[in-house]
Amino acid sequence: MQREINEEKRNKFMEFAGKRVNNVLHDIQILEPMARSNTYDFTKQDVDEMFDAMQNTLNEAREEFYRKFEEKAKSSKKTFSFGTAVSKEVEEVVSEENNTEENV
Repeated sequence: MQREINEEKRNKFMEFAGKRVNNVLHDIQILEPMARSNTYDFTKQDVDEMFDAMQNTLNEAREEFYRKFEEKAKSSKKTFSFGTAVSKEVEEVVSEENNTEENV
């Protein structure tokens, strides 16, 4: 099931996320000259530590974004009902329709 997208919020996301990602990319790119410079001395362990820290932060950020999709998936998770497996959303609609028919 695909969720609905609020175009105004998506446009705002695209604008601000684009700027922030470009800032991150720029900051990463300015690290590169340090690797080629005779001004700095570093070990492989230093490099691994630095890139591990950046990768861990990227992974955490990605997980935070994915939580939004997981929460939506949980809310429409399939449940068992004798005779059929329906999503909670559908089950609630069916339940409401049954209550309306009973009141008629």
